[in-house]
Amino acid sequence: MRLVRNGRPEQGHPFTEQLRYTIAPPGRRPLRNTLFSLVDVPDLRALAELWPEARTIWMGAGPAPETLHRALIGLAWLVRAGLIGSLSPLAPLMQQATNRLRRGEHRGGMFVEVEGSDRAGATAKRSWHLLAEGNDGPLIPSMAVEALVRKALDGHRPAPGARAAVRDLELRDYEALFAGRTIYTGFRSGAADEHKPLYAALLGDAWQGLPDAIREMHDRTITAEGRASVERGRNVLGRLMAWMVGFPGASGDIPVHVRFDTDKDDETWTRTFGRHSFSSVQFAGRGRSQRLLCERFGPLTFAMALVAEDSRLALVLHRWSLFGLPLPMWLGPRSTSYETVEDGRFRFHVEISHPLAGMIARYRGWLEPSGPHGSSEIVSPAALPSSRQS
Repeated sequence: MRLVRNGRPEQGHPFTEQLRYTIAPPGRRPLRNTLFSLVDVPDLRALAELWPEARTIWMGAGPAPETLHRALIGLAWLVRAGLIGSLSPLAPLMQQATNRLRRGEHRGGMFVEVEGSDRAGATAKRSWHLLAEGNDGPLIPSMAVEALVRKALDGHRPAPGARAAVRDLELRDYEALFAGRTIYTGFRSGAADEHKPLYAALLGDAWQGLPDAIREMHDRTITAEGRASVERGRNVLGRLMAWMVGFPGASGDIPVHVRFDTDKDDETWTRTFGRHSFSSVQFAGRGRSQRLLCERFGPLTFAMALVAEDSRLALVLHRWSLFGLPLPMWLGPRSTSYETVEDGRFRFHVEISHPLAGMIARYRGWLEPSGPHGSSEIVSPAALPSSRQS
């Protein structure tokens, strides 16, 4: 196959070049980190003609499940080596395998990433992400027809002839059709996000949509104080797990102090409930945890998606590991964690459980930024209404 690489035309070999990528529209639960392989599609030639200044153009596909994808990669290398003439006779078998091996997420997506230099000569990167839930993904290719028909009905008839449609359809034409389905899109800025606070960088464009009180708490706040209630599970195994992590003991109403120590790559959160303190380190995930917030408690690391929806920020567990060794999700803890705002005040809810141990710990309450020295005077409320703890 023909493609452009480093400003020169080259030959490529389908399914013998790979990259991994995480599709993550800002504020949405991302897809699992996906393996993509080079594929031969008309876009490779069309884009080279439309933008001859583009130095490298690469198009890939990420078939699922990955086990079948890797089998296809192995077969493609046999073709490239000349040991097999063609994989066409295997097409019926591959189709049956694809239909029967229905493992993985019932969702899909795509991304477009552009990297180059801005007018000042600095490297700039921008990516567009699309996520389709359930059965809506396969409908996207045919949406181009509907979009063209709607534009023609509005008096904007396309010129005749076969060609790339980039001049006939814009992203907004698709977005109007996405709005009626569970299809979400968004942009990310790449290198520009590296200079933002951790949560702002991971959330991208969704950051500005969060309530002010949530953004203030994560915008390099140094200390915060408030009140909380803490519950602990009664199961012996659950108590052991809570002790290993360092969760505080049960209390109906207890003062809370949180200190945020930040550096270039991570944030250390030190939480103090009464006289009991425990710490964790938060940082942006890499590799298969790309686009996820990672939190490390001693030897345990949890990778979570930041999901911004309905003025609430939820942390959804995606992966976990022990001493860096990935562990299966069915063996891991369950987490219900979110941040919200009530009456203008930042509130948090964290609940950790395990299938074998039941509830391990649940703590919830409110916080207010208290400045660099924690000088705010916190007055204990008479009670935390149950409706505000749920």
